[in-house]
Parts: sequence; C-alpha cells; structure tokens
Amino acid sequence: MDYARFAPMISAASERSAIWRIVAVTVSALGLLFVWLGAIALVLSLVEDVSFETALRAIAGGDPATSSGAIIYFMIVGVLGLATLLAVRFWHRRGALSLIGPGARTLRHFVVAGAVTLGVVAILTIIPTARDETTVRNLDVGVWLMWLPFALIAVAAQTGAEELFFRGYLQSQIAARFRSPLVWLIVPALAFAAAHYSPVFPTATALTYMAYAALFGVLAGDLTARTGSIGAAWGFHFANNSIAVTIIAVDGTITGLGLFRSTSGLAELSVLSPWVLADLGALVLVWWCIRRVLD
Repeated sequence: MDYARFAPMISAASERSAIWRIVAVTVSALGLLFVWLGAIALVLSLVEDVSFETALRAIAGGDPATSSGAIIYFMIVGVLGLATLLAVRFWHRRGALSLIGPGARTLRHFVVAGAVTLGVVAILTIIPTARDETTVRNLDVGVWLMWLPFALIAVAAQTGAEELFFRGYLQSQIAARFRSPLVWLIVPALAFAAAHYSPVFPTATALTYMAYAALFGVLAGDLTARTGSIGAAWGFHFANNSIAVTIIAVDGTITGLGLFRSTSGLAELSVLSPWVLADLGALVLVWWCIRRVLD
C-alpha cells in the first residue's frame, strides 16, 4: 500500500494531535450545526408567526419523500462541513487545505472518480440478472429536471461534508497518533457506519446498512490515503449517492428527488443476502477501477 501522498495531511495533524481534541472538534462541530438550525428556526418562527418548536420541527423533521424535504435534509448535513472547518481551525489551527488536499488535485480526482463510478454502474445496470426488483416512475420528467440541479448541489454538499469530517479530518488526525493503517482506516470507517445507523429500520436492515457504510468508509479512506486528498473519495461518494437519490431511489429512504423509485423497500433488499453481497462486490469493483485509473 503506497500512502506516501497522505504524509502532508498527517504532518498537518501532528502538531496538536491529542485525542481529546478530536472529541472537542466533534462536539463543537455538532454544536455549531445545532446553533445554525436554531437560528434558522428562530427566523422562520418570526417570519411565519409560529412557535420556535413548530419552526424547528418543520426544518429538522422534513419529509424526505418530498423534493423540498430531501433538499433540506442534505443541506443540513452539508452545513456540517463548514462547522468542521471552523472547529478544526479553533482546536487544531489547521487550515482547509490540510483537510481537503491540494485544490487542483482534489478537483481532478473528484471528476475522475465520479466519472468512473457512473461508468461502472451504467455497465453493471445493463447486465441482465435474475434480481426481482420493480421500479416505477417517481417524478414527472419536467419536475425532476427542475429539481435536479438543486439535488446535485445538495448531494455534493452532503457528501463533501462527510468526506471532510471522516476522511479529511478524522482519518488524518488519528493517523497522526497511530502509524498502522489498520487503525486510521478502520476507526473512521466504523464511526462513519455508526453515523448511518437508523433506529427506524429493523435491526437486520440497520446492521446491513451500517456494514455497507463501513466498507465504503474503508474504501474511501484508502483512496484518500493513496491520493493525498479527499477528491477521489468525494467523487466516489457523490456519484454513488447521486444515483441512489436522483435516478432510482429505494422506497422508504430519501425518495423525493428520484426519477424512478424501487418498489422494494430497504428492509426487503437487506434480507436478500446474495444481492447484498453483489452490491458490496459492485462497490469494491468501482473502488478498484478508480484506483487503477488514478495510479
């Protein structure tokens, strides 16, 4: 494993590498996020002449089965990126580029990884399988096209925020304390998986989804370490989520922006173990192709 390009990000994290600072950044970033939500709710309550609690529920509890609700959900997560930058600056004195990587490389790898992901998924989609999964039209084409630019911006903000925190910050900060890639790849991936736990799903479904997220976290972490920026991981993440959000959304998840919707819910898909393994295999295949192209 050639992780030489990751050295500058580790070096930037080494000066203030106490573990307690990671906890402080996490708490501060989440705190800033809640303050931001509270500020928006306060303004909304004054403008709409409703209670603060009503306004807060309207913002934080939007229905992801509607287009506006899905956009709000992604943009809330996206604010975590700015909160992370501010918290890391305060607690570690680290600048944005130390979390993101060189600007030109980050942008180039984002585009390449996104294109590879879309290409591989397109090829896999046209291969006939015995999988019984019916899709129905979810949005009219005109409505979908109207929302598509906003959807892509929102997904870019959401995935960028997650890559900034979990790979750009957490992975490099842990690597500053522990030399072994087994530690600084796996721990952020497990944290990423924990962040994707949803108590509304049955236990088996929630654990399957977390396992998928954990594997993605390891693969995205590897891309970050090999390239020295979050660009490839972000492009991988962005393309993967864009497909699941704007093309074929799974019933019971964030469906408000999908052109089509799978009639099989996430709970049903999770118990089809051969197909779960196939999805995991497809994820690994995309990662391998990105690595080959960027090597």
